[in-house]
Amino acid sequence: MQKLEAVFWDVDGTIADTELCGHRVAFNLAFKDFNLDWNWSESKYLDLLKISGGYNRIVHFRNEIQSDLSDSKCSEIQSRKSLHYKNLIHAGKIKVRDGVLRLINELSTIDVDQFIVTTSGKESLEPFLNTSLSSHLIYFSGIITYEDVSNHKPFPDAYKLAIKKSKKSEINCIAIEDSTIGVAAARAANLNCLLTLPPWSSDIQKISKKANACVNTLGNDNNPTKIIYGKKLNKKHVDAEYLTNIIN
Repeated sequence: MQKLEAVFWDVDGTIADTELCGHRVAFNLAFKDFNLDWNWSESKYLDLLKISGGYNRIVHFRNEIQSDLSDSKCSEIQSRKSLHYKNLIHAGKIKVRDGVLRLINELSTIDVDQFIVTTSGKESLEPFLNTSLSSHLIYFSGIITYEDVSNHKPFPDAYKLAIKKSKKSEINCIAIEDSTIGVAAARAANLNCLLTLPPWSSDIQKISKKANACVNTLGNDNNPTKIIYGKKLNKKHVDAEYLTNIIN
């Protein structure tokens, strides 16, 4: 039986409900600052989540609507968006999802290494880490962000770097993700993966079937986990025992 030795955590949608109430709002505020008539609705932003990284989403949308906005201006917008995102975080708009802190605590008590592996940039990630996740940062052995790799999810580069930094065999590691591109990145790095559906997920039929298991939430006593597919859960929530079962 394989021992669980490392867990790689995605952030946006996995650790926290950051996308619709955080990043999307910040993008729209940045667009307004630059006098653009762009406004990403919830449905449009969910579609843009297929593109990894905020700057890449701006460029993709610019190309899609055939705007003549320069790459440098897109970069300026992304920087302004990061500022607005920081303000939203400091205003307490971004919450950690159910079961996340519980599972981080449990994994730390059994000496499982934990890494953050995200396509978010350091500038937008650090305010969240230093506020909502500040009490649990001590339990993470490393953080990999947008700036640390050239190719972003769904490419496996970030997870391959996490495996290298952890000094563990991929068979003893698992990624926790919320998106199709995140699962694809983990699997391309030969990692096992648990898919935890984001709060905004509405179409079960469109979720990735490539993860080892899929749940609606990591869960707690007041909000039990529901298995969408994968191995049976013996408790009310995802714990270290369940993650171990997944990699075996």
